[in-house]
Amino acid sequence: MKKVIVTGANGFVGKNVCRVLSAEDIEVIAVIKDENEYIDEIKDLDKLRIVYCDLEHIADLEKTVQDKDIDVFYHFAWIGSAGPLRADCDVQINNIRYTCEAVKLCAALGIGRFIFASSIMEYEIMKLMDSSSRPSANTLYSSAKLSADFMARTVASSLGVDYIRAVISNIYGPGETSPRLINSSIRKMLTGERCSFSPGDQMYDFIYVDDAAKTFAALGEKGVTDKTYYIGSKNPRPLKEFLIEMRDCVNPNLEIGLGDFPFNGISLSYEEFDINAVAEDTGFVPLVSFSEGIKNTMDWIRENS
Repeated sequence: MKKVIVTGANGFVGKNVCRVLSAEDIEVIAVIKDENEYIDEIKDLDKLRIVYCDLEHIADLEKTVQDKDIDVFYHFAWIGSAGPLRADCDVQINNIRYTCEAVKLCAALGIGRFIFASSIMEYEIMKLMDSSSRPSANTLYSSAKLSADFMARTVASSLGVDYIRAVISNIYGPGETSPRLINSSIRKMLTGERCSFSPGDQMYDFIYVDDAAKTFAALGEKGVTDKTYYIGSKNPRPLKEFLIEMRDCVNPNLEIGLGDFPFNGISLSYEEFDINAVAEDTGFVPLVSFSEGIKNTMDWIRENS
C-alpha cells in the first residue's frame, strides 16, 4: 500500500488515520469538505495532499484527482454523526447516497479496495427493530449507517471493487471535542462535577484512537475482501468497570453516579463480533491499555482547556 484517499480526513478518526499512514510513508489524498474546515493537525503531515470537496459533489473528484495508482479508499465522511442531525431523515438518507457515490468514485479512479467506517450502532438498530420497542428519531443515524453498508457493499460487488466493513465500537483519545461519553466525562471529572450514569451492567468496549487508526491502516494492507472487522479492544466488559477505572485515573476521590438513571438502550452480548479477526488476518493487536489511554486523554484535555 503506497497511496490512499481518505474522506473526512479532518474528523477525529480520519485525521488520526492520516497521521498513522503518513508515518508509514504512505501518500495520503485527504478529502476535506471546504476551506473553512480546521486542518492544522494534518496540514503539515508528510506526503499528505488536501483536496476540498463536500459529499454532495463527491463524484466530481473523478475530475480533480488524476492519480491512477491509488491503492485504498477510506470512507469516514458522514454528515450528522452526532448532534441533532442524527435525527434528520433527509440528511441521513443523503449520507446513504453519498456512500454509494463514493464507491462509484472508487471504481472510476481504478482503486481496488474500499473501506467503510461502520458503527456498532448498526447492530443495536437491528436488535431494536427485532423488539417491540419504539425507535427514537436519533436511531435514523444507525439505520442510515446500516443501509449505507448494505448498499455500498452491493455497489462495490457490481463494480468489481473489494469491500471491507470496519465496525467501530467506541473510539476515544486526545483531539476529540464531541460530547461523547469518555470525552465529556473526563472534562466533568477534572472539575469535580458529578457524573451520572446508568447502572452500567451492559457490556461495552473502548479502543484508544491510536490503536483504532493503526487497525484501519492494517486493514488497508491485509484485510480480507467482503469481511466485517470489529475495531475495539479484545476485552469487552461491563460498562461500570470502565467508568470506575476512568474515575480512578482522573479523580479517585470523586463519587460517580452509577445508577442515577435507568438503562433503556439496547444491550449487546458482543458475541455478535469476531473480536479476533483483525489480529488473525493482519497481525495487529491494540497496544494501549484503557488506563493509559485515559491518562493520555486527560493530559491533552488539561493542556487544551
